Amino acid sequence: MKYLKTFFFTFIISFNSISQHLNYSQFYSSPLNLNPAMTGIGEFGRMGIIYRNQWPNIGDGLHYFSSWVDYNFLKTDFSFGLNFSNEIENLSNLSTSNISPSISYEINLNYNWILKSGIQVSYSNSNFNSNNLIFYDQLNQDGSLSLTNENIIIYDRRSYVGLAAGLLAYSDKVWIGASIFNLNNPNISFLDENFKLNKLYSIHFGYYIENLRLSPSIHYKQHSVFKQLDIGTYIDLKPINIGMWYRGIPIDSNNNFNSLIGSLSLKLNELNLAYSYDYNLSEINSASGGSHEISLIYNFHFFGKKLPPKNVRFLECPIPNF
Repeated sequence: MKYLKTFFFTFIISFNSISQHLNYSQFYSSPLNLNPAMTGIGEFGRMGIIYRNQWPNIGDGLHYFSSWVDYNFLKTDFSFGLNFSNEIENLSNLSTSNISPSISYEINLNYNWILKSGIQVSYSNSNFNSNNLIFYDQLNQDGSLSLTNENIIIYDRRSYVGLAAGLLAYSDKVWIGASIFNLNNPNISFLDENFKLNKLYSIHFGYYIENLRLSPSIHYKQHSVFKQLDIGTYIDLKPINIGMWYRGIPIDSNNNFNSLIGSLSLKLNELNLAYSYDYNLSEINSASGGSHEISLIYNFHFFGKKLPPKNVRFLECPIPNF
């Protein structure tokens, strides 16, 4: 069983290393990881944290954590943001830390539509414990381990810079956005070789149906041969918001990570707290333990004087949880 877990996690680490991007189910609760153009789409300032524990029953799982802050300077049309994130896989102590400042600029296309563009620069640092690696020639028939004959130079640390850009257009009912990460194809190899990180493409859009209080939405992303589709809806039952999602591509024969996702959030004044759970539909569900995710968003502003209603001052983006 130990070797099965090692093999399984080796596969997962490979998948994670290829993607090199945080994969949240509550992707709108981590906007700077989704699209740089979402920097500053709140009324003034926002700060948030989000934590994901993926497959906790297998080697203590994968741990994702992000904290972020942004501010919308309405009079200048500019917004600024800063995102900190960390990924940890305990079996090999593989971890990646990122710091990502972003800036966005908005244009009022007319009274009903706003277009935002954004750019982001990320500095990432990855490291792991290479002593935990097990090679094929180390496995003995009796289950014991011996020394390897492999002569591979492995570095325990790798730093690199990534670039991202995005666009977001929205009205009071519709939003549509697209982003590209890894524009500069950074080298992420731990070995003495060149391994370029491919670009990650993301498209996300949705529509708010006011009379039904529904916000159906679609999120599609692709990184090299890996594809992911999230389709679902939020139900606005103020102050409670319920989300129901399906993740996967049914027509894809290699769709081994499809799942059902349920979320529940509570909004109290300027604070929004949300929890979600991923139920994996593939064969690994019984061993993985699903995925848990919790997020917290707080809206703030620096002005003490009383302001006019926000619907007079700016066009509010209809994306849920904001």
